[in-house]
Amino acid sequence: MRPQLDSRTDLDAQVEVLRQSGAHIRQVEWRGQLAWLKLSLPQPPAWRYQLMAGMARLLQHPAMQPVRPHGGAAGIRNEAGRLDALAQAGLRAPRLLAQGEHWLLISDIGHNTLETLIRHSDPALQHEYWQRGADYILQAHRAGQYLSQAFARNMVWSPEQGPGAIDFEDDPISAMSLAQAQIRDWLPYFFSTAIHFENRLPVLCAAIRSVLENEDAAVREGVYSALRRTAWLRALRWLPQRMQRRDVLKTQRYGDLARLCSQRRSPPSL
Repeated sequence: MRPQLDSRTDLDAQVEVLRQSGAHIRQVEWRGQLAWLKLSLPQPPAWRYQLMAGMARLLQHPAMQPVRPHGGAAGIRNEAGRLDALAQAGLRAPRLLAQGEHWLLISDIGHNTLETLIRHSDPALQHEYWQRGADYILQAHRAGQYLSQAFARNMVWSPEQGPGAIDFEDDPISAMSLAQAQIRDWLPYFFSTAIHFENRLPVLCAAIRSVLENEDAAVREGVYSALRRTAWLRALRWLPQRMQRRDVLKTQRYGDLARLCSQRRSPPSL
């Protein structure tokens, strides 16, 4: 049963319960509405991001630079700031309901993710859901914003209001320019959806080219550059069968998509 909270005292008590349990997020009811209580997390070890930074330098593409989440109170302030910026830009994202030094209370915007809907829909609906997610990213960019973790699993769908974004624990602007952060948004979206268009990659490539025509030129060219530099990932198909697990298959399929889209040929129309 979800805890029912009505006051700051209730919040403080639930924060302590959550901390003692070792969890960092829980759905609650805040004054009669669904909400999420999130605790701060420790900052991840630097060495993980140093390895990824080395890969970004090898690929010679700044938008692939990893962004280490702040963690602790700084991470909470970062997420609160990002939610406020997106709200001011008119984008659908959780509303900040209350905040402490090491916790946030944010509104619930739904539980059906775009990744789930794309994965389990027929081809026509797959494309429609994909397009709505892409339009959301484009809307954010036109408003001078960026998302960072723009995987399809981090986009929540509402039949009435469309997609909304969640998960803002890091801030790409701390490591790159706005244009690079916007380039960076497209890559996890393509990566997380390519596998669901396994037999229709030319159709997905057509949709990608169409939406990128509406992007700022620097962002559009940066995305194509990133696709060219990551097309080699399709070579993962040659790994032994025992290693062909879902993450490897997703990466391989993204590599196939990257190679196809970076060739700049006109794919079949929708």
